[in-house]
Amino acid sequence: MRSVKITFLERVNEVETYYTFMENFIQGSSNDDLNKILKSNLLLMLYNLVESSISNAIAEIHNDIHAHQVSFNALKTELRKILISHLKANLNPKSFVESINDIAIDIIKECFDKSKISNGNIDGRKIRDIGDDYGFSHHTNYSRTKNGNSLVIIKGRRNDLAHGTFSFTEVGKEYSTSDLQNMKTETINYLSEILDNVENYLINQEYRQPVPIPPAASTPATMVP
Repeated sequence: MRSVKITFLERVNEVETYYTFMENFIQGSSNDDLNKILKSNLLLMLYNLVESSISNAIAEIHNDIHAHQVSFNALKTELRKILISHLKANLNPKSFVESINDIAIDIIKECFDKSKISNGNIDGRKIRDIGDDYGFSHHTNYSRTKNGNSLVIIKGRRNDLAHGTFSFTEVGKEYSTSDLQNMKTETINYLSEILDNVENYLINQEYRQPVPIPPAASTPATMVP
């Protein structure tokens, strides 16, 4: 997870740098339309942070499973279902056959396509669903993160801008700098805690099927003379 967290911190730094510039610019600017455009751009940067962080984290799960040479049959049932769905959606039979040595192990990595994790639709609910599917915790400190509630707004506004539903000035006029600061802080805190949860999941290899505990041997009854 080290590289995932480094990338996360780099993008957080981009967001913080941009927010500081935007806030300072708006305080001294009389160009209202430009101020709105700058606010809309921050929402795009926040969505970029969300999507990259979650996509990289899920890719790291697949990489970790493959690196530990965990067989398909040793994985939790929910995760096996995910792999089969990935296989059906992403499989190129020719390249798959050419790239595998042990199908039970190589399927973990070869059927995965990171670019298809999001499809522009990652928000708090999607992250909770992914956590349930893979088996990592999506619980966070509500007072710091609001459980990712801001992500549904960020996702919706990003899609409005990406699809041209609304202009940058139309979206930007809806939010004050303090609104955006709150969304930024809650989003960063939420993603940071989710990445910590994924790291703990990987450390404990919680993707493995639990090993059944054999029943305790019964003690023979003592014969009474």
